[in-house]
Amino acid sequence: MLNKMINRYRSIPVAAKASLWFIFCSVLQKCVSMLTTPIFTRLMSTEQYGQFTVYNSWLQIFTIFVTLRLNYAVFNKGMVKFRNDRDGYTSTMQTTTFVLAFVMFLIYLVFHRQINDITELPTFIMVAIFAELLFTPAIDFWTIRKRYEYIYKAVVFRTLLMAFLNAGLGVAAVLLFEEKGYARILSCVLVNMVFGVSLFIYNRRKGKVWFKKEYAKFAILFNIPLLMHYISQYILDQFDRIMIQKMVSIAAAGLYGVAYNAAMVMKIVTQSVNNALIPWQYEKLEKREFKELDDVLFLIFIGVSVCAFMFSSFAPEIMRIMAPAKYYEAVYVIPPVAIGLVFSFMYTTFANVEFFYDQNKFTMYISMSGALLNIVLNYFGIKWFGFIAAAYTTLFCYIVFALCHYIYMSASVKKELGVDHVFQSGRLVVLSAVVLAVTILMIFFYDKILIRYGINLAILLAAWIKRDFILTMYRKVRRKKK
Repeated sequence: MLNKMINRYRSIPVAAKASLWFIFCSVLQKCVSMLTTPIFTRLMSTEQYGQFTVYNSWLQIFTIFVTLRLNYAVFNKGMVKFRNDRDGYTSTMQTTTFVLAFVMFLIYLVFHRQINDITELPTFIMVAIFAELLFTPAIDFWTIRKRYEYIYKAVVFRTLLMAFLNAGLGVAAVLLFEEKGYARILSCVLVNMVFGVSLFIYNRRKGKVWFKKEYAKFAILFNIPLLMHYISQYILDQFDRIMIQKMVSIAAAGLYGVAYNAAMVMKIVTQSVNNALIPWQYEKLEKREFKELDDVLFLIFIGVSVCAFMFSSFAPEIMRIMAPAKYYEAVYVIPPVAIGLVFSFMYTTFANVEFFYDQNKFTMYISMSGALLNIVLNYFGIKWFGFIAAAYTTLFCYIVFALCHYIYMSASVKKELGVDHVFQSGRLVVLSAVVLAVTILMIFFYDKILIRYGINLAILLAAWIKRDFILTMYRKVRRKKK
C-alpha cells in the first residue's frame, strides 16, 4: 500500500504536488500555533498573553495602512500581468513597500507619544512593528513567486524552519525573561527579521533593478480601491481584541484571544473544504447544473454545521487543554465563533458564484457595511455585557454577511441567466435557525458531561449509519473536481 501511494504521488503533475505541499504548509503553521498555545498560556499571565494578542492585532492594522497590502492580491495579479519580468516586478514591489514603511516610520518618530497613547504599546514594541513592516513583506514576495513557479521544496523548508524556530525560541524567551509578553513578541520579530532580511537581499539581487515606475503605479492604483475591503476583513477578524483592550483590559483581550484561537480550528476546516470545492462548484455553474450544486452544497452546509456543533460541545475540554483555569471564563467565546464560521463558509460559497459571473462589484460595500456594524455592536455589546459579547456581535455580522451575499448572488444570477435562485432559501433558513438554537442551547449543558457526550455519540452513530451516502457525495465532488 505504501509503495502504491508513493508511486501515485510520483505520477501526479508538479503543479498538483506543489498545491498539496502549499496546503500542507498552511495547515502546519496553524497547527504549530495551536499546539504551542497551551504552553504559552501556562507560562504567561492573562495580561502578558494579552500583550502578545494585542501586538498582533495592531501589526495587522499597520500592515494595511503602511504597506497597502502590496504583498497580497495585487502581487498575484502582477505575477500574471508581468510574467516576462517577474524579477523586476518583485524587486519593485519590495522597494515600494520598504519606502512606504520607512516614510511612515519617520512620521511615527515625530508623533510617537500620541501613537503610543493610542496603541498602549511602548516605543520599543512599536519600533518592532515597523521593523517587521520594513523587511518581512519580502517573505511573502518570495513565497508567492515560488508558488507560481511550482518550486515547493524551498517553501516547505522555509515554512517548517520558521514555524519551529518561532515556537522554540518563543518558549525559551518566555522561560528566560520576566517580561514574558514582550519576550514572546520580540522572539517572533527576531525570527521574522532573520528570514525577512535574507530574502529581501535575495529578491533585490535577483531583480537587478530597484524600481520601475510602471509596476509601482499599477500596483498602487489596483490596490487602493481594495483597502476598504482589507480593513473590513480585519475588523471582523481582529478588531474586537483592540476594542476589548480599550474598553475592558489587556488581560481580557488575552482571555478572548485564547478562546478565539481555539475556535480557529473550525476555520482550518472551512477554508480547506472551500478550497477543495471551488473547482467543482465552478464546473457545475458552467454546466448550469444548479440542482445538483444546491443539493450537494446543502449537505456540506449540514456537515460543517455538525462539526461546529460538536466542536462547541467540547469547548470546556478544549479550553482546559488550551489554557489553565484562569482562562476558563472565556469558554463561552467558542460557540458563537464556531457558528460564525459556518455562516462565513456559507457567504464564501455564495461569493464564489458572484466571482464566477464577474459580479463582485458590491462585495466591497457589503464588507464595509458589515465592518461598521461590527464596530457599533461591539461598542455597545462590550460596554453592556463584557468582552464575551464581542463573539456574539461577530456572529451576528457573519449572519448579515451571509444574508447580503445570498441576496446579491441571487440578483446576479437572475441578471446573468434569468434564473430565480441557485440555492433554495427555505431550507437554508431552517438549517441556520437549527444550528443557532442547538449550539447556543448546548452552552447550558457545559456542566453536564454525560449529556454532551451522549449527544455527540448519537451524531457519530448517525454518521456511521449513513456512511455510504456520505462517501458517495464525497466521491462525486472529488470525481468532478478532477
